[in-house]
Amino acid sequence: MKKAIFIYYTGTYNTRYVSNKLKDKFEEKEYEVDLYEIDPLNNEVLDLSKYDLIGLGYPIYGFNAPHPFVKFINKQVFPKGVQTFIYKNSGETYKANDASSISLYKRIKKCKARIENEYHFMMPYNIHFRFDDLLVKEMLEMDDKLMDILVYEVTNSIPNIKKYHLRERFITAVVKIQFIGGDINSFLYRVNKKECINCNMCIKNCPTKNIYRNKKGNIKFHHHCLMCMRCSFFCPKNAIRIGFLESWRVNGRYDFEKIKKLESNEKVITPETKGFFKCYIDTYNYINDRYEELNLGENK
Repeated sequence: MKKAIFIYYTGTYNTRYVSNKLKDKFEEKEYEVDLYEIDPLNNEVLDLSKYDLIGLGYPIYGFNAPHPFVKFINKQVFPKGVQTFIYKNSGETYKANDASSISLYKRIKKCKARIENEYHFMMPYNIHFRFDDLLVKEMLEMDDKLMDILVYEVTNSIPNIKKYHLRERFITAVVKIQFIGGDINSFLYRVNKKECINCNMCIKNCPTKNIYRNKKGNIKFHHHCLMCMRCSFFCPKNAIRIGFLESWRVNGRYDFEKIKKLESNEKVITPETKGFFKCYIDTYNYINDRYEELNLGENK
């Protein structure tokens, strides 16, 4: 039995969701799969020599892989020739995201590991605006097809990776400035005392221990924030204010399992879709065409 490890970083658990689903699908192909969710405060070096396959997963932050994930991966030693793939996710599939993995790609190539596959999954925003549940249902259905494509291509050593063009490389490089955005923005974070119920969820769940109580018992913020939005997104009373990004605050988790059971055949994304979600048209078309080309529906 082949062994695989999926190393991933997650903010509000979208990448955890994708990682668990991929684990299930690879286990159906008789892989033994380990999941490793990185802790931004842990710089552990993993023993990757026992694995035949390595997956790297992350949410796209401002057209980049999250800084703590890049730091963690840059410490790892990938065995020479080992098969590696990347899976990333975001709320939009703009071409500007194409080069977000460039730092990971460089590390993998430096170690002389084999990287020939990269996949971009659609997951709902935890900031900017909330996605409609019917759209999320449709996205998850398309993601499931893309997972089948990923598993088929990776297990059959079929390359599928985009070339990182100069324009996308430039965008990724320029927007890396957002790596320090959380540190700066955290000076403006506040908790509404009238709404807060002192559940301490934000303190317990912060991946960098950035949230604490001062001597007076008030919730305060240090200045090593990743802008993962875990605190504001999951706050049960929507009591956390997020500084410059306040107008983009989204509160309340998406119940994916409940959403997938919604009884609706309504198509949210159509050829006539305009505006922000227009980018999904090409993504849907690619997934459906590739899924049919590989005859994956026949194996369901």
